[in-house]
Amino acid sequence: MKISFVLIVKNESSCLDRCLESIKKADEIIVVDTGSTDNTIEIAKKYTDKVFDDYKWQDSFADARNHALSKATGDWIFSIDADQELLNTIDEVRNVAEEADKKGFKAVNVRLISGNNSHIFPLLFKRLPEVFWCGSAHNYLSVRGEIDSDLKIGYSYSKAHSLDPDRTLRILLKEIKKDESPRNMYYLAREYWYRKDYITAIYWWEKYVAHSSFLSEQADAYLMLARCYWALRQGEKARQNCIKAININANFKEALLFMASISWEHNAKQWRKMAETATNERVLFIRN
Repeated sequence: MKISFVLIVKNESSCLDRCLESIKKADEIIVVDTGSTDNTIEIAKKYTDKVFDDYKWQDSFADARNHALSKATGDWIFSIDADQELLNTIDEVRNVAEEADKKGFKAVNVRLISGNNSHIFPLLFKRLPEVFWCGSAHNYLSVRGEIDSDLKIGYSYSKAHSLDPDRTLRILLKEIKKDESPRNMYYLAREYWYRKDYITAIYWWEKYVAHSSFLSEQADAYLMLARCYWALRQGEKARQNCIKAININANFKEALLFMASISWEHNAKQWRKMAETATNERVLFIRN
């Protein structure tokens, strides 16, 4: 069982060493540079001879990742970013891939962790023609993660993001003109939330919940709507949306605690008591 670790990079000199050090014993490391002006390529060449600079950036992460994927020769692929590090051994990754392969699975969920924040995502997958990256901004595989694993990735925030802070927003605004999919709406709303443009974030999250059937993401969107309305000093609308999040998932600890924080004390006590036993089962993003 050959495992290929695949990265796309650009101006990642601040963090690439740590990432590649964590996977240096991999069977194969593929690094595709999308236009670095620092010494990213030189750093990558310390760990692998499969460093490519033949890709011209097209404002599409899926396009870049699929180009990098085309270079890999492994039986299974592990996708990792420069600001991430593998918290398991290569043998542990191989064991998970072998077990998944025996059971006929195509993709395996990995837990991404930063402090007390975490979420799962299918980063380990079989190299097959029908398994590829979709989505210009927030990527997703053409197949779902069919099984969870004990594999973990630690992640941080790359300094390279500050070189083009509006990149994701720019890509999403382009994409939403072509495809008003629920996923694009959700992540576009999140970009406006980051910028504290709560009114525009509300517009897109409300459009999102009207079209989505993904319950875990719906619950998160209702919680974020609650946070937006609370920031705009519209307490009743904030509570109404937070209740919708809890109604979808009563184990959503963050939603329960936020409901407590925006409720009158005689109700807040009960919300806090519920939060104590909340398991975060089926929660999309577990945040601190």
